Amino acid sequence: MKDRIKEVIEGKFRNLRTTRSIIKLVKLEEAVMKSFEYNADYYEAGGRSAFQAGLEELVTEQFLTPIIKKTKYMSTNLEEAYWLSAAVISPAGWSEGAMMRVIGAKELNLDYYRNHPEAQTADVWEYIERIYHFLRTAKDRETITREERSLELFDQEKFLSKPEGKQFLSRLGMKLEMLKAVIVREEFEYYRIAERAIRYVLISENHSFYDSAKRLMMNGQMVCGLQPDMLIYGEGWKIISSLYFLEERGIDPSEAELFYVGDMDKTGWDIYGNLKRSYPELNIKLALPVYRYMLSMALLSYDYEKEQNSCPPLHLEIVRQEVFTVPELLLCMNTLLKENKRIPQEVLNYEVMARLARA
Repeated sequence: MKDRIKEVIEGKFRNLRTTRSIIKLVKLEEAVMKSFEYNADYYEAGGRSAFQAGLEELVTEQFLTPIIKKTKYMSTNLEEAYWLSAAVISPAGWSEGAMMRVIGAKELNLDYYRNHPEAQTADVWEYIERIYHFLRTAKDRETITREERSLELFDQEKFLSKPEGKQFLSRLGMKLEMLKAVIVREEFEYYRIAERAIRYVLISENHSFYDSAKRLMMNGQMVCGLQPDMLIYGEGWKIISSLYFLEERGIDPSEAELFYVGDMDKTGWDIYGNLKRSYPELNIKLALPVYRYMLSMALLSYDYEKEQNSCPPLHLEIVRQEVFTVPELLLCMNTLLKENKRIPQEVLNYEVMARLARA
């Protein structure tokens, strides 16, 4: 995360650093988050905890200097603003001869590093050398998992799955398959009605709701007004990648309707927005009947246990377009956002859902 933060700062101030500049963390964190393809990638990279650790490293390296204030940034130990020191001339980077040698491997592109000499570090060059030697014998190598290849080449089994690893390959103009590596995705947990064609699928963000819904389906009862043929536990953000396995479960995506239900909060709406954008070919929609029951059964709205990042406006708009047909849900959504509150799925426990099924 430290390198990404530094890159974001350099991208804005590289040509302006003749004097000290002020960096405000509220804008810096927003810019760092936007540097990821999806918000989920930021959280997978460690979120605010990693952001704080990266800032602290940059302070230790004297790249940033705190502007001491009475209040801290959000719920961290960081100051709200920092001085960015004037530019320092970087030492000589990689030798031209060494770069020309590895460019001989046609898959490698060093244009980024030629244009950004400050990124020509010893550690990065070590990685490039390892890739270069791998590519020389790639035709004789077997395809293995991303994590296995990552450990072999970078001494970290998760490096290629992290944003910085993906960014590294992108800068070299490489794709994962060039390293003869594949992603092994983790399947989702599910329950389906035996010997029934899958037409209606219900995806639950939380496991408590999944367990209660599964009990109802096993007893032949409806789930909050819905009668799904299949139930999937989304496991929060994991559903974004695990839904890939839908067809492997014998489901025709062109014929199935998928209904999603999660917490009524910023993260729940963000996950759904990501899901819709990741699978535009699927017929995915919000399980509005379930959300209506959540609203009716919630005696109050709840505080967030810890500070949450804002849901991207595009994802909020995706949700609003669907709840627009249910005015009370739209009003509730806007009120929760305004008051920074939430309603968790657990307001619909098994006792409540069973009572609704018998009504």
